[in-house]
Amino acid sequence: MIYNFLRIGILKKIILYSIIPFVLFSIYDFYIIGANTFSNYPLIIEFFAFIIFIIYFFYEKMQTVVLYPLYQNISFWICVALFTYFTGNFFVLIFSKSSYDSEFKSQMKLIYSFITITKNIILCLAMFANEQPEGTDESLNIPNDVNLDEFSLTNYKNN
Repeated sequence: MIYNFLRIGILKKIILYSIIPFVLFSIYDFYIIGANTFSNYPLIIEFFAFIIFIIYFFYEKMQTVVLYPLYQNISFWICVALFTYFTGNFFVLIFSKSSYDSEFKSQMKLIYSFITITKNIILCLAMFANEQPEGTDESLNIPNDVNLDEFSLTNYKNN
């Protein structure tokens, strides 16, 4: 999805070609750690990559969008929700290796729940964004309250 939001071709190629090393690293990590234990290193790398891509998306949008406010763009709100989710869970994953007691697990569940609910609320609110399609000009739009006569054969008069 972020691939489709970006406009610069170089970063799109980086996204496409980074999939192969990431998959190889994930397979290697699974082989080294084993199937019985959970390794969060691939998730940390994935979340970090998404955070970088979303930050670049924000930078690109701030450089290119000048005709309408940035917050009216649906893709902006989707990326805000995903940025909230990835950054919140990134730190949860980093700290999850440090402790496994029951109090820590309950705090992590609470943080994860708050982050996920916040992400879902932002995604729902994104549907209310009033995005103007790209390539359209506001001055060419015909207002809805203009009463134009209909053309029909019965109203046509021969002069």
